[in-house]
Amino acid sequence: MINARRIIYKILYDVKYDKKYSNITINETFKNIDLDYEMRGFITYIVYGVLSNINYLDYFIKQYSDIAFSKISKKAKLILEMAFFEIIFMNSSVNYASVNENVKLVKKYDNRAKSFVNAVLRKFTSDENNINIAKNYEFSDVKEDVKYILTRYSVSEYIAQRLLDNYKIEFTQELLRSMADTPDIFIRGNRLKTDIYDLKTNLQKLGNKFDIIDEENMIVSLKNFKDISKNDMYKKGLFSVQDYASMKTVLVLSPKSYEDVLDICAAPGGKSVFMAELMENKGSITSLDISSKKLKLLEEQTKRLGIDIIKTYVNDATIYKSEYKNKFDKVLCDVPCSGIGILRRKPEIRYKKFEDIQNIIDVQKQILKNASLYLKKDGILVYSTCTLGKEENSDVISEFLDKNGNFELLSQNEYYPHIDSTDGFFICKMRKNGND
Repeated sequence: MINARRIIYKILYDVKYDKKYSNITINETFKNIDLDYEMRGFITYIVYGVLSNINYLDYFIKQYSDIAFSKISKKAKLILEMAFFEIIFMNSSVNYASVNENVKLVKKYDNRAKSFVNAVLRKFTSDENNINIAKNYEFSDVKEDVKYILTRYSVSEYIAQRLLDNYKIEFTQELLRSMADTPDIFIRGNRLKTDIYDLKTNLQKLGNKFDIIDEENMIVSLKNFKDISKNDMYKKGLFSVQDYASMKTVLVLSPKSYEDVLDICAAPGGKSVFMAELMENKGSITSLDISSKKLKLLEEQTKRLGIDIIKTYVNDATIYKSEYKNKFDKVLCDVPCSGIGILRRKPEIRYKKFEDIQNIIDVQKQILKNASLYLKKDGILVYSTCTLGKEENSDVISEFLDKNGNFELLSQNEYYPHIDSTDGFFICKMRKNGND
């Protein structure tokens, strides 16, 4: 018999302590274990819920623990976080089951801590008022803004400080609240194989509730979509899954048929294939990435979608390639970044200290510099990140424009989950008015 909590525990342990990626770990787990849709949903919900609320949960674990938090074993701490999440954020009817099931879990993984874990959980659940307070706690006892943000919304001190440096506290709270929500699913019809009418008809047959976001580009949002990768429409290449903000990046670049386009940091390839679709599979797209494994994912997508104008190359974008000088009509420069805009998709990012942030910014600047040299005169360059704040976005662009008078700023925008219903994103569009 499958024990869901053991699966949850193993995934969380791998992500929290072995520093694995949550989405990859979940997907690999589901490939190896035969689980129905509801069970996968239950596991995913708790995994993402715990990872998105660790600081919040730890605050209350400390209140009910008789020993110092630093002395609690890693395994016991994780099991307590799982239990507190279920009790606080899920239906109260699971409280008794949650206590018993998680005590069984600690017996298996850290038997010495079973009495301690049992005592903490019994103490917390002994009075329903304890749970009600935890569900709606405002942390009014946490006075300092950075500490309040990192405790209430479960982010690292670096992220809390950075957001408060860039935005007002009210905006920061709204932003982080939205990053605890499950994101909508966005799909895009493949214009090489279908049209908006057939796409709508097929979705209606499946019984999916959906909203058309952009009819011309066949962009649709859904609340859920069971087993997308197993869906016949998906297998036939009738649509792709991609966040709307990521699609906006390509729409801002606006590639046309017969143009030569460069995607300088392409993997896993969603932007490259969207560009090919907009170009009606006519022209040329050069897709570069440092990861050969990720480029294979892109190549698989091109086969599924019926695209043959994309050529992939393993490449370090920080190293200048003279053969690309003044070669491309348009360049997409979606650089590596801190990922603060995608906390709801990769909640493990919440706790990163980013001691290497200057190295990340230096890489961004070097890639942007190289990308600018690959662009033809009168060409269009789009720089984008899935992060928020001026440090990796407008500051990078301002410095670039100061050093490159032949580039003209056409637009730059940040997108936010609570305002735009997308991932957090920055997109900047520039024109090259002359060669160096």
